[in-house]
Amino acid sequence: MQHGIKRVSLSAEAKRLKLEKDKSKIAHYKQLTENIFSLRNLQTYTVESLKETTQILQINPEFYTMWNYRREIFEHLKNNIPVEDYAQLMDNDLKMLMVILKRFPKVYWIWNHRRWCLFELVKINRVDWQYEYAVVSKLLELDSRNYHGWQYRRFVVQNMQIQATTKAAPASKNEESLVVLGINIEEFKYTTSKINKNFSNFSAWHNRSTLIPKIYNLYLQLEAPSEKSPDVYDIFKSPRSILTHELELIKTGMYMDSEDTSIWLYMWWLLTEKFFTDELRKEDGAYLAVLEEQLANVEELNELEKSDHIYHWDNCWCLKTIILVKGLIQQEHVKTNKSSALLTQDIKNHIQALIEIDPLRKGKYLDQLEGKASIIPIL
Repeated sequence: MQHGIKRVSLSAEAKRLKLEKDKSKIAHYKQLTENIFSLRNLQTYTVESLKETTQILQINPEFYTMWNYRREIFEHLKNNIPVEDYAQLMDNDLKMLMVILKRFPKVYWIWNHRRWCLFELVKINRVDWQYEYAVVSKLLELDSRNYHGWQYRRFVVQNMQIQATTKAAPASKNEESLVVLGINIEEFKYTTSKINKNFSNFSAWHNRSTLIPKIYNLYLQLEAPSEKSPDVYDIFKSPRSILTHELELIKTGMYMDSEDTSIWLYMWWLLTEKFFTDELRKEDGAYLAVLEEQLANVEELNELEKSDHIYHWDNCWCLKTIILVKGLIQQEHVKTNKSSALLTQDIKNHIQALIEIDPLRKGKYLDQLEGKASIIPIL
């Protein structure tokens, strides 16, 4: 077994038949490639040459030269056919791309070409961003952690916002802010649903981190409290309320799976992000109070993990986070001249423990002990 797939041993005869079949495929691929390059050299921009590129791209969608030639064909056809016919060609290409994406969901060139097709439809006022939004939602149902799908979703949402604020021509800036706010709130809810299904969804956490300050700033732009969208959670009233809400979500994840990297990295972002820390520092002792509370939570979890471990070892991620939080606390005390910038002995002891339980990163931990590397990562 490898990556959950059972290895299959082929007999000598089966290997021979497979080799013969592969030889035939390779010969067909080479001939197809030669034909297409010949067509391109002859500057052949027809529907027939388009079909040739379709054949080879269905076999090898990473052949970027074929995508380039395909776009050259479209550019030529656009100038020689009615707008409606060109729109139909783009729609057909989007359908073809969906079929390929289901087989090759992580190929950059497919996603890039899809963007190109949509912008072609924008030029002739035929694009349907709502449909595209449904498409990417469907693709993320198939693979909720696909980085390309999440990146593409942000692209679609961005263009939905542009369309919503230009096509409808809002009567006021406030109305425009409400439209954009509503779209981003729905995205925030979407990340919540994906995280609740799988806490180990790095892309959903990342998307959430980009949405939080954006939603808060949109909320501030609204002209009057009575006009604020009813869909806006109370948590967006301030960075402090957002932080409280998110740390509660993280706490659930920590206890559900203490080995999940994405949960801890999001927690680190919450505790070090300027958006939150600047707000907390406005209130004397507020930031330190949050850090102390989180330190107590992680230390409690670590004790539970140690009691469950056969050798009573610390949990690696708990220990890393304890070091980070203690470092942040020390950093705050240094700013008020209440301590020196040197690592405290308890932090050094934690780093020494990490060397024992995480020897693969021994060099990094030794650098931290010697002051060559910071214990507070740049996120």
